[in-house]
Amino acid sequence: MNRSFRIAGFTGVVLPFLVCVGLLLWAIPSLLIAKKVIGLLILPSGVAWLGLMALVGWPGCSRWGRRFAASVLIIYTLAGNAWIGAWLLGKLESPYVAMSHPTEPFDAICVLGGGSSATPGGDPQLGPAGDRLIAPARLFLGGKTKHLVTSGLNVTDISGSRSLADETASLWLQLGIPETAITRLSKPRTTSEEIRAYKEIIAANSWKRVAVCSSAWHLRRVEKLCRSEGVEMIPIPADFLSASLPFTPIYAVPQARGFQNVQKALWEFLGGITGG
Repeated sequence: MNRSFRIAGFTGVVLPFLVCVGLLLWAIPSLLIAKKVIGLLILPSGVAWLGLMALVGWPGCSRWGRRFAASVLIIYTLAGNAWIGAWLLGKLESPYVAMSHPTEPFDAICVLGGGSSATPGGDPQLGPAGDRLIAPARLFLGGKTKHLVTSGLNVTDISGSRSLADETASLWLQLGIPETAITRLSKPRTTSEEIRAYKEIIAANSWKRVAVCSSAWHLRRVEKLCRSEGVEMIPIPADFLSASLPFTPIYAVPQARGFQNVQKALWEFLGGITGG
């Protein structure tokens, strides 16, 4: 029993240590990479990862406790892996890679909300997915359309009063796009509500050739909703996130980029099943 206790205790201490040493040896050719690996390991996500490794072999844990810790460690490692996040997003984005540069003009381009954020003072600014606002603006300024439609109401804020449509319009106005070329739809709260609103405005204006712009990883669900509503819109992808990542120890450590992209991809797969 004492021997097993010592072995388990040894494993609980040595396993995280060996992982750290292995990652640093891998990073030896570049001092910059080594520093980044150390930084990731001492941040909360890295510390939690090493802590789970220690818990797997900790002598105070029961056999079932170690099995549970090992299961959580595997899930945590996969959920925070940047390579897996890029691979999953690639499955969503791959059909749209060749659609980034449309050549034919559109009667209008509808732009899903979510590309803007707000400063502490409440002023609109480009968010992490801001490319979905810049891409249609570039097409407008390049003469590919005469009308832009922006939509969305943020329902996750405490106040629930952030109009994504107004934020997008404000940013477009700053880029020199005239107010007369912009239609704002501030009531839709979900993608499905946005598509229904687009269907109404397309019919009201008798537009024939209309595009819908969103993040490339989101377009598969958008197209499914368009088909369910019986509305035809040509997808314009933006905000690609699945560019291949180099084989480096930086991405072996669970990190924010991995957690965000894995969850983003799984959310889209789930949304494609449930709709909305």
